[in-house]
Amino acid sequence: MAVSNITPSRTYLTRQLGELNDLLASKTTQLARGKVGTTYGEVGDRRLLDIQLTQKVSMIESYQDTITIANLHLQTSTMSLERLEDIRQDAKSALDTNDFVLQDDGQTQTQSRAKLLLNEALNILNTEVAGFYVFGGTDAVQDPVAKIDAILEGANGRDGLKTVMSEYSQANLGAGNNGRTSTSALTTNYAGPVPTDSTFTIAEDGAHDFGFDIASVASTLTNVAITGPSGTDPDSFDVQFTGQPELGETITVEFSLPPDHSETISIELTAANSTAEDGTFAIGADLEETAQNLRDALEAEIEHQAQTTLRAVSDEWAAEEFFRTFGGEEPQRVDGPPFDSATALIGGGSTTVAWYTGRNTATDDPRTDKNAVIDSNLTVSYGVRANETPLQELVQSLAAFIAADFSGGSTIDEEYYNTLSTNLRTTLQPPGVDQSGITDIATDIAITHRTVSLTDDRHVQMKSSYEGTIADIEGIDQDQVAAEILQLQTNIEVSYRASSIVFNLTLSDYL
Repeated sequence: MAVSNITPSRTYLTRQLGELNDLLASKTTQLARGKVGTTYGEVGDRRLLDIQLTQKVSMIESYQDTITIANLHLQTSTMSLERLEDIRQDAKSALDTNDFVLQDDGQTQTQSRAKLLLNEALNILNTEVAGFYVFGGTDAVQDPVAKIDAILEGANGRDGLKTVMSEYSQANLGAGNNGRTSTSALTTNYAGPVPTDSTFTIAEDGAHDFGFDIASVASTLTNVAITGPSGTDPDSFDVQFTGQPELGETITVEFSLPPDHSETISIELTAANSTAEDGTFAIGADLEETAQNLRDALEAEIEHQAQTTLRAVSDEWAAEEFFRTFGGEEPQRVDGPPFDSATALIGGGSTTVAWYTGRNTATDDPRTDKNAVIDSNLTVSYGVRANETPLQELVQSLAAFIAADFSGGSTIDEEYYNTLSTNLRTTLQPPGVDQSGITDIATDIAITHRTVSLTDDRHVQMKSSYEGTIADIEGIDQDQVAAEILQLQTNIEVSYRASSIVFNLTLSDYL
């Protein structure tokens, strides 16, 4: 061999050993990582598909993170609404019309039970999850619902429900506690000492929505003429006696109730020999005495209905105005003082405790307060506000019942209690309505929760499929790579032996 051939041989062998060692290192790395390489360039002609699938997996993981948070909110909402529905059912039982038992503090036993239920309801409505209040729209700053003492008694210079109810009661009952009506004295004409006719008038005190509105008068009384009502505010009617009625004959006066005067009550009085029984008036010695007896009986019955039925209706109206704030509505207060002669309502947003302080923008769909993008072109909404009508009515009914004053313990107080509790039970469960509004909200949330769950299941399946394909593209056959490493190790050993022979040759070996 010529001397000039030694150097090229050494160079070739060195290069070959380097290439073999590099390839061994690459194969060893592949075996350790389980992938063909660390860059997309090492993947080969399927690298574009690999990139696309990797991006899809990353997007799915982002959706799954959102779903995790949304599921937490949805699960909490579901459990909270289920308990609130239970409280609604319990509230119907608490507002027991047959349980008028006063305690030492002046409240009934039923009011104490109602207070416990209201406290629990308010605590649930202030539930917070991951920095957001479940029943506060998007609010993350403060509890969306005030504490029970602030709601009932007021706070920070603003009036609570008890004050508002008192003002409405004064406005509806009037100074005479007779529903803003007046009963005139008798006007009697005589023929000598004998009365020939006797007349009295019952009238409203003005054109407004407070108190009783005279709707109609019907009479079977002989020798008695009824004039009016005309149907215009302020309304009135006259009762004129020109003789004596007969026993058993009746007069019926119908009054409509605030605020919209769509509901009515009737007062029926029957001519009798004495006034020993309720619902009667006595036929006197002459028409004037009989007219006076009917006048007095009507006046007393109107006052009785005012302090029971009308007072209960007034409490409901006050509570509705206090709590009805959805979409930015302002609580309405009686325009006073004086309140017993008021004729209008005014905005009370600056003077009344805000029982709900969460997100309260004008909208028809509070679900849109919270949104989650859980897939391409799929966004779910799951917001709930504590002042939505079904939830508002639950809080409103319990609070109005607690705030009512039955402490007198009289028969009038008991009738007032029975009327109010009956009316509030109707609010909690309107006649003919099988499913409560709270259940309707829970159904909305349940539908959304199912959509999220199904989408999450689909993401899991798609991610698994994508990752399988990526593994096929980027992965290796471990057995094959191991065999290749063994072969490389053998080739390297052979190369080292060949190199040692070449590198140990002397110049004389080539001469």
